[in-house]
Amino acid sequence: MNPSPSCFFVFKATPGVAFFFGPMRMFLVGLVVLLLVVNASAETWRVRVDTVLDGDTVVLRGGERLRLRGIDAPEIRHGDKPGQYYGQEAKKTLARLVADRDVFLDRSELQTDRYGRMVGAVHLGDGRNVNLLMIEAGAAFAYSHQTDKDADFAARLVQAQRLAMSQSKGFWPRILALPKAGNVYVGNKSSKRFHDETCATGRRVKPRNRIVFSSLREAFAAGFSPARACTPWPSARSIQ
Repeated sequence: MNPSPSCFFVFKATPGVAFFFGPMRMFLVGLVVLLLVVNASAETWRVRVDTVLDGDTVVLRGGERLRLRGIDAPEIRHGDKPGQYYGQEAKKTLARLVADRDVFLDRSELQTDRYGRMVGAVHLGDGRNVNLLMIEAGAAFAYSHQTDKDADFAARLVQAQRLAMSQSKGFWPRILALPKAGNVYVGNKSSKRFHDETCATGRRVKPRNRIVFSSLREAFAAGFSPARACTPWPSARSIQ
């Protein structure tokens, strides 16, 4: 049975009702915008850097340790363990950028590594990315990790690294002029690490993950970083 036409009616707002719904709509739109701003602010953490430990790790106000995501810097001396070439210079570069300054972190992207440190991208008040600045200065190299899902950011770091190499920034002139720089290196496609051809760890890389580089420059340009074992990176004492 079809409904009678009398069952339907069209609501037509009177001028007074229309006047009410106009401001109400504006109020709702403003409320949505405000909630978005508040939510974005809640995700952003503004915090002061108390101490710079080395070229890729800082201590925040409150005692939290933060490792800069996607990069690695030469090691500084720890106890009896000698430092690596450019370790102190990398630490000074990072200190000039963030020491005793407020930085901005995105809480949603922070992770925790196996040492209990937070890992994330650090931004200055003007929006610049500190991780990227360290790469551009030749004070750190790109350090991919399997837990990092931001492929675009990783690609930006590698692109900046290639430019820093071509412009001979920071440690690159000395590193790429080492006697070992022309050696063959074995990369692991899974871990994005490379090894000296004679390194036992490198020889254990499975054929499906194995890639061979003809030089240090080629390995770094591909976005691979030196493995901890058998690293070609020189000690601070060996380069004066």
